[in-house]
Amino acid sequence: FYERAGNVVNLNGSTGSVSVIGAVSPPGGDFSEPVTQNTLRVTKTFWALDARLAQRRHFPSINWLTSYSLYKEALDEWFSDHVAGDWMATVNELMFILQEEEKLLEIVQLVGSDALPEKQQLILEVARLIREFVLQQNAYHDVDTFSELDKTYKIMKTILLFRELAEKALEDEVGIQAIINTRAKEGIANAKFEKDYAKVLLKAENEMTGEFSALGQ
Repeated sequence: FYERAGNVVNLNGSTGSVSVIGAVSPPGGDFSEPVTQNTLRVTKTFWALDARLAQRRHFPSINWLTSYSLYKEALDEWFSDHVAGDWMATVNELMFILQEEEKLLEIVQLVGSDALPEKQQLILEVARLIREFVLQQNAYHDVDTFSELDKTYKIMKTILLFRELAEKALEDEVGIQAIINTRAKEGIANAKFEKDYAKVLLKAENEMTGEFSALGQ
């Protein structure tokens, strides 16, 4: 079944590709059962649908921590040539932040986020931006229903710019609440819904830089 996927040459001489996506729902969510394990071995890619994300209205409801692709390393050179030389490093940096968030959320459930050191509170805020601006998508919006790789890359880099500015502000003894309350970063979200996303992101970057400069005075 899955072997039907791949690059194809059509009868008219044009080329294209066929993607095969199968849904496996094992009893009790047991991914160790034989059919599921055999499917994972063949496909080498796994999207883990998460009911908790759906309940929180996060769509697509794909768990970013348990999902994976074994093709990532093989595509590293392609991404480097066609998108950006630091594509994989940028993706890995965002994944590290999301993994740190998952660890911190266990503590937050016990003592609340205010009890965390300011650097860890910043991790939670940056992770929120990643979840809302990169991982969420509106399939009913004409623009956001598709997101080209360059757009995704630029949004990720703008989020990392916010983190860089925020870390510098913390070093300059700016309070974490003042950093979280900055408004310019929310402009990153506007790029999701605009065709001219580069212009929107440039405006957001300039406004963030100016806002953090004012905080440091």
